[in-house]
Amino acid sequence: MNANPIQRSGVLSDIRVLDFTWKTVGPWAPRLLTHYGAEVIHVERAAGWDDHRFNATPHIVTDEPKAAELLGMKKVYSDPQFNTHRDESAAAQASGRPKLYAAPYFNTLHNGKLAVSINTKSPEGLKIIERLIGMCDALVENFSAEVLPSWGLTWESIHALNPRLVYMSTSGFGHTGDWKGYRSFGPTAAAQSGLSLASGLPGKPPAGWGFSYLDVMGGWMGGLALVQGLLQAKKTGKGCYIDYSVTEGAMMMLGTYMLDYQVNGRRTRRPDFPPGNRSVFPALAPHNTYRCAGRDRNGQYWWVFIACETQTQFEALCAVMGQPALAFDPKFATNEARVAHQDELDAIIGRWTHARRRYDIMRQCQAAGIVAAVVQSAEDRVEYDPQLQHREVFPIIENPEVGGEFPYEGYPVRMSRTPANNHNRAPTLAEHNRYVFGDLLGMSDAEIHSLRERGVI
Repeated sequence: MNANPIQRSGVLSDIRVLDFTWKTVGPWAPRLLTHYGAEVIHVERAAGWDDHRFNATPHIVTDEPKAAELLGMKKVYSDPQFNTHRDESAAAQASGRPKLYAAPYFNTLHNGKLAVSINTKSPEGLKIIERLIGMCDALVENFSAEVLPSWGLTWESIHALNPRLVYMSTSGFGHTGDWKGYRSFGPTAAAQSGLSLASGLPGKPPAGWGFSYLDVMGGWMGGLALVQGLLQAKKTGKGCYIDYSVTEGAMMMLGTYMLDYQVNGRRTRRPDFPPGNRSVFPALAPHNTYRCAGRDRNGQYWWVFIACETQTQFEALCAVMGQPALAFDPKFATNEARVAHQDELDAIIGRWTHARRRYDIMRQCQAAGIVAAVVQSAEDRVEYDPQLQHREVFPIIENPEVGGEFPYEGYPVRMSRTPANNHNRAPTLAEHNRYVFGDLLGMSDAEIHSLRERGVI
């Protein structure tokens, strides 16, 4: 038969996870475990695929990628940051070049996993799933509350199949209560939790939190919950059900805002709030981003962040700016005075930074003991940041369908005795059917072929 296609080592090398996750928030938790050796079996629908293999926009969920013609190729993503293409030309087909089934973001979400295909609408497919449940340590999914029960898989039935298994459901609002069936993704959780309202500037609409912030951070929280469940199962010999609400997780990031309302009755939105880049808890000044000399290739201004937590730091900043007398001005002599006159202070610092290069400002400030950092773009981080390059944050991996080697987002935690494996790749479509169905479940080649022909796998 076939050997395990990935050699695994690490503190989780004896863990096997059955992964029904999709979109963004769900896949993160099991992916994090693969870096330490866990075997994660990602299940996709037979005769279809995870929508992130082709699709960057959550509202397009079809069995065929939504294509747009571009230079004789089919562009699978409408967003250029996901510029993955399939070459459908006659020349490409004649060359035998494989079709692309592993888009860049899919490589991020499912790095290190195995991939199988199963028809969950087929009774035979559900029997296969039940057998896999029996040999796994965890099952994870991020469907709405009614999906797995519609397959006949409730927590009670899953627990009966494998009493040691940890089952984690990740959803926007949890799997109980009136809202358990509501659809959700990262921006929904950000809005409902209060994070969106806490972003931006006074008098302006909520600014949001970048690219689906809660889908990513929510996934990391889910990874912590999954490890906690596995530790409990190892200690007690009994599995558990983890009902994880991403919205509730997001609320934990707003403790000071909720406490401010409970104690002081102050709402999130008021004439001087939210504070943007300024600090309120605690009140500090200066604490802001400042425009620098130059622009990037897209014509966008460059910025630097500067903050002073102590009087010593502020006096050092005044000296770096060549304005030592500023520290003795009654409007800026104490932190309380600086907070009261932030607009004027920000204007003074902004005039100094405006004529200087961003990295020069950061180096000068840091050398003087002042908190400062360049406001970096993705290009800065990937191509130029010497600290990230030194720490090998973007290891090089190879994918047979993406074509050659490319830098990849690795695992940021460094453990001295059990380092993370950052050199795996995401699986190609149904790449491990033969290993999972043959080696793990003991099916013969004839059985696997029959299941494939009948659309079960």
